[in-house]
Amino acid sequence: MVNLTNEASLFQKIEELAANEKIQSSVGLTKQDVKNKIWKLLLTTRQRVNATKFYLDLIDRIDTDFYLAIQNPLLIESQTVSPPKPFVDFSDDDSLHVQIELLENTKSILRERSALIVFIVLNGFFSNLAGSEDCVARIINIIYDLIPDSRSSFQIRRKLENEEGRGHLARHLRNFHAIDRNGIQNKKESPFAIATTIRNQLTHDDIEDVVISPSSISLSGLPSEGKLYFHAQFFPNNTDIENTEIIIFCQHVFEETVVFIDECYRLIERKLQRSRNLPV
Repeated sequence: MVNLTNEASLFQKIEELAANEKIQSSVGLTKQDVKNKIWKLLLTTRQRVNATKFYLDLIDRIDTDFYLAIQNPLLIESQTVSPPKPFVDFSDDDSLHVQIELLENTKSILRERSALIVFIVLNGFFSNLAGSEDCVARIINIIYDLIPDSRSSFQIRRKLENEEGRGHLARHLRNFHAIDRNGIQNKKESPFAIATTIRNQLTHDDIEDVVISPSSISLSGLPSEGKLYFHAQFFPNNTDIENTEIIIFCQHVFEETVVFIDECYRLIERKLQRSRNLPV
């Protein structure tokens, strides 16, 4: 489980404001609905973060050696093969065990099914990663009374920027999303911006348009290394190839997002401390 260190203090502050009748209606919600909705979004954010960590662990346990071997187009299609071990085998402190086996032994079917598993795991990771940020944006929307009925992270950030342009939270969001002074996002500047681009690509394209092995076939015809990488097109031109490797990048963007969310909670709680009311 992921520990969001500032979550408890934000929970406590919301409870304190509710007890002192300092919560008013916001974005079309009644004062009671405001409290309940924020609590629900905090819990949903935590669920999303933990789901992202779950998929990250699965990514780390994919048998990439077998995946690269079975994706080799030089292998004879009619040849049969048995996977030497589960394609994904993950245990979490003996409380959770996930095992995915590829039962078909025809190479063409194994190639298709293994690609499907990689797609599902990566899609789960990036969808929950983006979903956690969406939940935080909706919390901000309610606490700052920005846009009624809005679920758009972009619109919420833009509205906050217009009202709190020099505020600590607005600056924190700009830095995380790589937004310049003109309100334009550099989609290759921050890990999260890159991650959302990859998620969008996964929505529309084949896994091979997202994940590659730059030197997957050695002179012997065998995989040269058991690593998968995201396409270089997602990254700045000078990015070291090792930083595009799927485990390294996913670990990095996950850690960045957890820090981002926790800092949002700290800045929101500090704003509530000063205003002594909700919305602020």
